[in-house]
Amino acid sequence: MESQKTQAGRGGARLIIAFWATLLPCLGGAQALPDRVSQFSPGPDAGFGQSAFPGCVLGLPTGNVDPTQPCQDPSRILSLGTGGSITLAFDNNWIVNGPGPDFTIFENPFQPVGFPDQSFAETAIVSVSEDGTTWTTIPYNFVDPGTTGGLLQKSCYSGLAGLNAVYSNPSNGISAYNPAVSGGDAFDLTSVGLTRTRFIRLTDTGTTGPTQIQAPSGSIINDYGNALNPPPSAGFDLNAVVAIHTSPRSASVRREDWELYE
Repeated sequence: MESQKTQAGRGGARLIIAFWATLLPCLGGAQALPDRVSQFSPGPDAGFGQSAFPGCVLGLPTGNVDPTQPCQDPSRILSLGTGGSITLAFDNNWIVNGPGPDFTIFENPFQPVGFPDQSFAETAIVSVSEDGTTWTTIPYNFVDPGTTGGLLQKSCYSGLAGLNAVYSNPSNGISAYNPAVSGGDAFDLTSVGLTRTRFIRLTDTGTTGPTQIQAPSGSIINDYGNALNPPPSAGFDLNAVVAIHTSPRSASVRREDWELYE
C-alpha cells in the first residue's frame, strides 16, 4: 500500500504536468518553416514549378523590394491550378497562438505601379488543423465589384491568401518572420479560437464554373488572376509559408505522459 506521502507526490506531479500541458502551446518560440508537403492535388492548368516540387515551397520567400517585379522562378513557385490545393505539415513544431499574426503565406502577386491598394491577386482559402484530419477554415469573404477592373481592389477580399506583394528575400535582409515588413498575407490563430496548429491547407478559390466557390457574401469568388494566367500557371502560386510563433513538439506534454503518473 502506498503511503499518503507517495500518493500526494504523484498527485502533485500530475498537477504540474497538466499545468505545463496548458501553458506550452501558448508560448511562442523560434520561427519555423514547414517540414514537408503532406498533400498536393493540382487543379486544371497547373504544372508551373512541379519540376522543383516539393522543395520549391519549403523554403523562405523570394520576394522583391519592387512589388512590380514578383518572383517568377519555377524553382521557387508552385502553381496550384484552378481549384487545386496543397497541405504543408510542421512535424517538429507547433504553430502557436502568440501576440499578433502567427504565420504568413507568400504568393507572388503583382502590384500595379503607384497603386498599393490594388493587386493582380490569385487567392486561396486558408484552413488549419492540429492532426491533419479535423480542419478549421480562416474566415474569409469576397464582394464582387461588378467589373473585371474592380477585381484589382484589395478591399474586395478579406481573409484570403494571395493579396499582398512579397518583399522578403534571403538576399535583401528583410525578415520573413516580421509581418510588418515581409509582405505576404499574415494570419492569427485568434481568428479561429485555436491555441495551436500543425497543418496549413491552401485551396485555390477557382473561377466561375465547375470550380467556383461562393463567399459568405453570396458572390462567386473570381479574382483578377483568373483573367491573366494560362496553363501551366493557373491558380494560386505558392512561394512560401513561415511560422512566426512556435513551440517544439518534443516539449509538448501528451496525454500518454500523464498516464505514467496515474
